[in-house]
Amino acid sequence: MLTKIIESVLLDTNIVSFLLKGDTRAQAYEVYLQNRTLTISVMTVAELFQWAAIRNWGERRVSQL
Repeated sequence: MLTKIIESVLLDTNIVSFLLKGDTRAQAYEVYLQNRTLTISVMTVAELFQWAAIRNWGERRVSQL
């Protein structure tokens, strides 16, 4: 039987949010994220910047995002 190794993982916005906020729910996904290249979609990027705009993040914090 051949086993395919998944090298990259596309993260949904909720998982990225858990990771950025240090939410304990991120722990449930850690095993799937270890030793992988983490990727996000353009839609997730847009949602994260919308989140920052709605919450009136400052320029420095938006730059860090």
